[in-house]
Amino acid sequence: MDISTFDNFDLLVAIILLILVLLSAFFSSSETSLMAINQIKLDNAEEKGSVSAKRVNSLRAKITEVLGVILIGNNLVNISASALLTYYIISKFGDQYVWAGTLILTIVVIIFAEIAPKNYATKQPESIAYPASKPLELLTNIIGWFAKILTSIGNLITGTNNDENYFSQNLNRDELKSVLQKDTEQVDEDEMIALKSLLELNELTVEDILIPIQEVISININDENIKSIPEKDIFFPVFDETSQDILGFIHSKEADQLKALGSSARDILISPYYVPESTSLFAQLKQFQKTGNEIGMVVDEYGNFTGIVTLEDLIEQIIGRLNQEEKDPSMLINEDLSVTADGSTTIRELNTYMSWDLPEDGQKTISGLITDELDMIPTANICITLGSYKLETLGIEDNLIKEVKVSRVSEDSADII
Repeated sequence: MDISTFDNFDLLVAIILLILVLLSAFFSSSETSLMAINQIKLDNAEEKGSVSAKRVNSLRAKITEVLGVILIGNNLVNISASALLTYYIISKFGDQYVWAGTLILTIVVIIFAEIAPKNYATKQPESIAYPASKPLELLTNIIGWFAKILTSIGNLITGTNNDENYFSQNLNRDELKSVLQKDTEQVDEDEMIALKSLLELNELTVEDILIPIQEVISININDENIKSIPEKDIFFPVFDETSQDILGFIHSKEADQLKALGSSARDILISPYYVPESTSLFAQLKQFQKTGNEIGMVVDEYGNFTGIVTLEDLIEQIIGRLNQEEKDPSMLINEDLSVTADGSTTIRELNTYMSWDLPEDGQKTISGLITDELDMIPTANICITLGSYKLETLGIEDNLIKEVKVSRVSEDSADII
């Protein structure tokens, strides 16, 4: 064999090895990109008409079969490269240098066919998955049956099921909330908070946000001053003094018009609408939408009237206070960053107001939290520490904690003063 033949043979081997390494890099990067690509972005691209995204989704729907095809192809080109290089070294230098060729090929494959393409595919999965989806689809149609056979054998060994597909599983509520907690430049922070709050509506009940009966301002149907209600843009329950039954609701604006119209309050009453306090906020929002009501009377399991809930309260759970300039009269931030609040203020309201994390699992109100910790109703002002929060009662009347000062402290203790 002359020199020119050797030169041509060397060049041919080099070209074939380069092609095999590139094919190995293709299979490695394709595998990583299919696993790393964001399903939400993929679905969004498909909805916008991307053919490549649709093809990738189709491949992910049968990911076990596709991975089998990728592994067959990857192993085939790697073994072929190793066999070719071994044959070349033996034919040119002798078998004593086979180890050197194996070492060099291993390093080349690890760097250029594994680490580099997989790192890139991890950072830019769309740029690999989209163009790679077409040849992968073709290969899957050709040798997919063989990959299924090999996969079935592997499943018998591992005890897994061919029908199991991780990518076909939908996000549960907690996973979706985790997605919404992640920072993103494309979506406004307020929008993310609103979406998260919307998911939480199913976890909260009407009892969590109702206006307690002690704070509800009711109006006697026979009261002459009913036509002189101050403009507050709120609903008032109207009761009959004789039977003490709630007859319905009247809006402050409509009550103001009674004098001009000369009508009776009974003519404009909104019929009472009863709401179980165990109803989830999302279910109640749907009920308000279905019935057209904006306010409901909350009753407990015994049918006792415990408070009222309004459509405005539900909307504020999603987007926050509708009137940002209107200060919450039940909470006041002090100069030392502590909060003076009514005892009836809910723990959830306080946590939202101050971005705190007082426990919300048990009692709903601050006064309830204190009495639950003490296992008694305090007869004099006390101060307790719960975790990193200090709660100090400022006023107690008729066995009710009227006012509480809450502050954040560094100690993690549970002392009672």
